[in-house]
Amino acid sequence: MTDQKPKAFDFGADAQPAVEAAIPPVAPRALDFGEAQEAAPPASGPPRALSFDDVPVAPASSGMTAKVVPAALFDSEDHPAVRDALATARADYPTLFAHAEGRFAILFRRILPVKLALVTDWAEEPLLEQAALLQPITELVLKFTRMGVPALLDAALESTREPTGMFGKLFRRPLPPAHYKQTLTSSRAQLLQLMADSEVAMRNLEASAQNLGLHGAVLAVVAALAANSPDAALLDTLTQRRTLIGQAVRQAELSILQMGQVRQQAADLIAQVSSFLTVTLPALEMAQAQGGA
Repeated sequence: MTDQKPKAFDFGADAQPAVEAAIPPVAPRALDFGEAQEAAPPASGPPRALSFDDVPVAPASSGMTAKVVPAALFDSEDHPAVRDALATARADYPTLFAHAEGRFAILFRRILPVKLALVTDWAEEPLLEQAALLQPITELVLKFTRMGVPALLDAALESTREPTGMFGKLFRRPLPPAHYKQTLTSSRAQLLQLMADSEVAMRNLEASAQNLGLHGAVLAVVAALAANSPDAALLDTLTQRRTLIGQAVRQAELSILQMGQVRQQAADLIAQVSSFLTVTLPALEMAQAQGGA
């Protein structure tokens, strides 16, 4: 019997298959949440002898022990109220929403989550802009009235007619038709300029009214979403602001309608003045020349 110390549980090369069999095959995972990868297989090399002295260190993380961080239900930066508002706008204003979906989204992001301070100042800039754009319309209507082209044209046409009756022949001394030529020429140029200026003014006012109407629609959707709010001050301010925006839109529509009527009258007067200058007056001058001859 020798003094050689036996190796602890050293089964030699024959034990290698048993060690390899203890490693289970890696199975595919049903859901990949992107956590840490599976533990790496043992490095190749000669097998180590089993030892009960060294306790294996647990892996830092695994698919069973790592805490899975749940993802957000909606992958969007929008507040949930914004998505609800867009859905309501799509249902309540389908035509407007089809042409202004992006602008709806921008405005909803500004006012939601709804607060009293936001509603109090809502659409203040569009309101001020429209008030400024109403001024040119008013000035153009006043300018057309002061020009007095209809009365001037009537006087010019009356000057082409022979006086009737004894009293008219004795006491009526009308101005000759040629006297109105320069005045009517100037009036026609002013009417043409008014047509050009009014077209620009109406286009700007229409765009402003559409923008203001969009702000009103946004506020209507917000009011519907906040209908059950216990904040009485908020609900009252929503009603007042919607009323103000609605009145401003109607004012713009009335101004556009009035300007449209003025433009139609101006177009008719331009045609009549052109007829007098290019047809009536030359014919009278020709008749006077032949009579004098």
